[in-house]
Amino acid sequence: MTIAANYETIQGRIETACRRSGRSPQSVTLVGVTKKHPAQAITEALQTTPIRHFGENYVTEYVNKREQLGPTEAQWHFIGHLQRNKVRQLMAFPPLLIHSVDSPELAVQINRVSAEVSPDARQDILVELRIGDEDSPKTGIKPEDLPQLAQTLDDCRHLHWTGLMLIPPIGHHPEDSRPYFRQIRELLDTLNRQRTEKLSILSYGMSDDFEVAIEEGATHIRLGTCIFGPRQNA
Repeated sequence: MTIAANYETIQGRIETACRRSGRSPQSVTLVGVTKKHPAQAITEALQTTPIRHFGENYVTEYVNKREQLGPTEAQWHFIGHLQRNKVRQLMAFPPLLIHSVDSPELAVQINRVSAEVSPDARQDILVELRIGDEDSPKTGIKPEDLPQLAQTLDDCRHLHWTGLMLIPPIGHHPEDSRPYFRQIRELLDTLNRQRTEKLSILSYGMSDDFEVAIEEGATHIRLGTCIFGPRQNA
């Protein structure tokens, strides 16, 4: 199957999930996750599909692809765990949305670099949450620690906090993710009741559970294998 054929199949499923939940398909952004795929896969997607948002997990791979591709219509997302010592390398190739801010220290470092590289702009970021028990991902901040991080973010003049991101615990069925998605959606609603600058992005849902994510309010779904096929060197 080609990337274009895969996209058509997935887009049909997105539209069906939107109809079930009374949403417009235009309210859902498909982020094509291209980690471990060559830059040519991005070029093919740009040429043969409406996909314009692409997500990378590794800083070096992101930088290499930006260098290979040069200026394109692509809109970039960094969705992997970000180490503080990699922030400057990552942000040398703006613009992008960073999905994985999970500590006050990382937020401060991104703010510092943003002030240097784009003094008249703010870096768009999401906060990555971690919920669940022992099966939860090791990255992300626990909801009970969010108030401290939120205070730091509000003090960082060169950051634009736009929403929340989640990788739920691994489940055996798409429905296993639903309570986690719902919890994050409700958390965003709670935050927005307290904030002047509202949060608008909910980033969750991957190849196995994106339809449930759409039903639970996802604005950005991150799809890799179902669009681009098995990863190279995975």
